[in-house]
Parts: sequence; structure tokens; C-alpha cells
Amino acid sequence: MLQVKSSIGRGLKTATLLLIICASISLAGCTNKPQSEAPEKASAPTTEAPATSGSNANNSAEQSNPQENDKTATLETEGLPSGVKVKKTIQDITLKNNYHKKIELLTDGGKRVTITDANGGIVVLNLEYEGTILKADGKKVTVQVDQGEQKTITIPDTIVIEDDDHLGLKQGVEIEWNVDADGNIQSVELDD
Repeated sequence: MLQVKSSIGRGLKTATLLLIICASISLAGCTNKPQSEAPEKASAPTTEAPATSGSNANNSAEQSNPQENDKTATLETEGLPSGVKVKKTIQDITLKNNYHKKIELLTDGGKRVTITDANGGIVVLNLEYEGTILKADGKKVTVQVDQGEQKTITIPDTIVIEDDDHLGLKQGVEIEWNVDADGNIQSVELDD
């Protein structure tokens, strides 16, 4: 019975997260459309020049590569805590409208979920952690992260802890939490 409640709670949490992601993608697509039309109009005359179009095209491709490399370097470290690196990529897929989703396993045991738009801009960036509470002092909790290290987190008073089974913050209870790109805890869920 407890496992059914837990599964339903996780299902609702997953459905809510997917709804937020879809809404973000829809909104990002709407706001990016006017911006993408302006550069196309500005660059159109340059590609029509007959004598220099080949060399200009090569130069513009070479010039865009450093920018793409900077974006890639930024994406590699974006939202990661100090000293934490990407261990391996778990999932790397293309979504509708050329959006891209990547889930990466981190050296501290967490997972980074990144969704980028067609231009490589970050739409969603979250860090997800799961572990077992070792000790709790109010909302200051020490956790053994699954496949990772011990972390001490402080749950802000503004966060409502999902605790369907009324377990409370105590030793041995499983805990899951999400962190945004700025390192702020966004959600916490307890499970037995």
C-alpha cells in the first residue's frame, strides 16, 4: 500500500515536471521566433555577393566555431557546484522543434538535466539528487547521496516537503531534492 502511494506521488511529480518543461519549451519557442527572423534578413545580402560569397561563408563558419566552443564550455560547467564534474552522459536526445535534452551523471552522485533550444540556449537546468538521511537537525540535513558523497543541505522554509507517508526528516529516510542552476533547492520529497 505504501509503495502504491509512493509510486502515485512520483508519477504526479514527474507529470508536473513534464508539464513545466513543455510550457517552458512552448514559451521559449514563442519568444525566440522574432529574434531568429532578424538575423536571417541581415545575413541574406551577404550570401548573395557572387565574387566573395565562398570566402565569406568560410570566414563566417570559422568565426562561429569559437562562439560555439564557448557555448559548449559554458554548458559543460553550467549549474555545477564547485569541484563537481560530469562523470558520464546517461541520455542525450533531440526533442520536438530541435530542442535537446541531456541527462548527465555527476561526480558527486547527482544528475544534471539540461534542455536547450535550437540555438543552444538553456531552457531548463536542474540538478537532481537521491540519498538516505544520515542525520537531521531541524531543516539542516546530512545525506548519503546514492552513488556519491555525503552532502549537508539546508532546506529553505519556503519549500514544502512532499512527505505523503509522514516520515519526517530523520535518519534512514530516503530523500530526493532538485536544485536550480543557482544552487537553490526547488523541491524535496521523502520516501521510505
